[in-house]
Amino acid sequence: MEIKYNNEKVVFHSLVSLKDAAIMLNAPDIDSLEVIYTFNEINLLRVKAYKAESDPLYMSWQFDQTSEAEQAWRSKVEEIKARYPFPA
Repeated sequence: MEIKYNNEKVVFHSLVSLKDAAIMLNAPDIDSLEVIYTFNEINLLRVKAYKAESDPLYMSWQFDQTSEAEQAWRSKVEEIKARYPFPA
């Protein structure tokens, strides 16, 4: 993961929390950091989010087969994709 702060990129070779990164960079808060994830990191974040958030909704939809349950699942998948977009 790379973190951009004050127009400088810093590479972290292991995932650290944004709070820890802000402390290491003497940043005032995490909102002043721009996080740039690699493709693999984004994929891992998506997989974790799918398992925790969208998979239960998918199973609910499979159980009751309502359009509302399907839409809840599809909306959650889109939300996760928007939260963790792949790099261009």
